[in-house]
Amino acid sequence: MIELRGKKVALRTLERAHCRELWDAYEPVEPLPTEPLNPGLSIEGADRWFDEMQARQGREQVYLGIFTFDGRLVGDIQLADINWRDRVASLGIGISRRSDRGKGYASDAVRIILHYGFAELDLARIEARTAAYNLGAQRLREACRFRREGIRRQSIYRGGKRWDEIAFGLLASEWAQGGSDDGH
Repeated sequence: MIELRGKKVALRTLERAHCRELWDAYEPVEPLPTEPLNPGLSIEGADRWFDEMQARQGREQVYLGIFTFDGRLVGDIQLADINWRDRVASLGIGISRRSDRGKGYASDAVRIILHYGFAELDLARIEARTAAYNLGAQRLREACRFRREGIRRQSIYRGGKRWDEIAFGLLASEWAQGGSDDGH
């Protein structure tokens, strides 16, 4: 079982029960959710999520839970769509409960997985995208040294409105230039 430790959280392998816990605990970001809501989905949806995650784990993605040091599960993070030939992956992260957001768990988790992606997996580039209305996600990416690279105009439909999607990228060489300010 993998465990990667940071200053505030540890990233660990997710088990089926963890996926059920995250599924049940998810509270949408206000005023608009960051992903489509699926009302009425049963716990079997969490089981399908776990099965799909396991089928891709290690080959196409690294998907981990975000745990506080006392063992409480607060979210999930992944390097997804890994292209091993080009050494590129996409970053995704979610903190389930509103009460756990804004406490530094996400930024610590991102720094941990960036270090893992660049130092251990030898990735050359990690990408991330977010909706234009998700200012917290934009600040997180910029705080973790991602560069804003472009906009996919009106590519997201949420809340009865079209939104831009903002693309970010971070190169291994840029990460390496940051020295030890990331704590890893």
